[in-house]
Amino acid sequence: MSRPAVSIAGLCKAYRLWPRPHDLLVEALTGRRRHAEFVALQDVSLDLAAGTVLGVLGRNGAGKSTLLRIIAGTLDATAGSVRVDGRIAAILELGTGFHPDYTGRENVLLGGMCLGMSRAEVKAKLDEIVAFAELEEFIDRPLRTYSSGMQARLAFAVATSVDPDVLIIDEALSVGDARFQLKSFDRIRRFKSEGRTILFVSHSIQTVVAICDRAVLLERGRIIADGEPNEVGNLYHELLFGRNEPARSAVASEGPSETSGTGEPRAADGREMRYGIRSVEIARVEIVDRHGAPVCRLRSLEPYEIRLEIVAVADTVPLHYGVLVRDTKGFEIFGWDTASAGRAPRPGLAAGERRVHRLRFRCTLAGGTYFLTAALAREDGIKEDVRFDAVEIVVEPTPALHVSSLVNLELTDVSGEALHGDAGEQTSG
Repeated sequence: MSRPAVSIAGLCKAYRLWPRPHDLLVEALTGRRRHAEFVALQDVSLDLAAGTVLGVLGRNGAGKSTLLRIIAGTLDATAGSVRVDGRIAAILELGTGFHPDYTGRENVLLGGMCLGMSRAEVKAKLDEIVAFAELEEFIDRPLRTYSSGMQARLAFAVATSVDPDVLIIDEALSVGDARFQLKSFDRIRRFKSEGRTILFVSHSIQTVVAICDRAVLLERGRIIADGEPNEVGNLYHELLFGRNEPARSAVASEGPSETSGTGEPRAADGREMRYGIRSVEIARVEIVDRHGAPVCRLRSLEPYEIRLEIVAVADTVPLHYGVLVRDTKGFEIFGWDTASAGRAPRPGLAAGERRVHRLRFRCTLAGGTYFLTAALAREDGIKEDVRFDAVEIVVEPTPALHVSSLVNLELTDVSGEALHGDAGEQTSG
């Protein structure tokens, strides 16, 4: 069995905090403790096989960046060990080694050497770096004349030009415009296809699900979930929008535990996860056809209706409701709720009262498997009931579409048809 590309054992990191600057001097002279400790990481252990793409999720202050900086070797651990096999490159802060008064070309040399490349290696890759950053016209101008987007493009191009065995990325793919972000993701996907090991920190669940094989969830310096990205992403979503306490201290691959009405995540029919304070519950989620019959197998471009039956456990305040459609990887295809639609919340319910919300739609999905999520929330954002992936939807194979298609745009080939109007009728301004 081959050794892991990254092996972390019992990793801890604590920072000493002094109330006032002179307390450090007093402590050094008297030996009396004047500091408090902030523990950023607690007993983190993790083995990462070569070629794995690991997503690291967690709220601000959870310890994500601290973990990556220790793995990259730019920060010392208080306890524990980290071993990395092969060459490592880290994108922790875009622009590391850059100087505003130097030209882009000079900064490419500086930045590349800061990342461990020799001057000869950087020069050999210079044209490739400049072309990727699309800065040929500006490369000999001072960096201070660059826009923030141009600086970000140059920094990312330099950082990813290193030929690493292990690549660490800390929220660096959110830089630049949409076009450059797409290029950045394509480069990361190429690294993945080449079997490189990647550790990727992001607040975006969709991004982690799209490019990662495995994910971990950090909370208060500890790993509280480790497993399939979609499952860990669901737990992270609960951590953000559900209760304020960690979802649970367990690995996600064990599956959420079944509970009743406590707000804990629970599994239903294998994939569904549920959370919320549950003073009102979504008792039933279903899709019906034009005749009102419940269906789970849909045909592209046919009309259907989503029905959410809710029941109040106790008297409730006014509520917003919404739905979300995701694919098998957890990528969000469509989302809608009354709040984002600019609609007023629906009136509250009395204890024991039932209500059915109906949403009509035309199935413009291409053939494949999807999952429907339904949610209820108060006006202040507190989630009453969220049923993730409550209904599995199978859209029958759609003729004349590529098998990788997610949507059906109902495309019509009009090549050869006459254009509307007559060229002689057009006038010049």
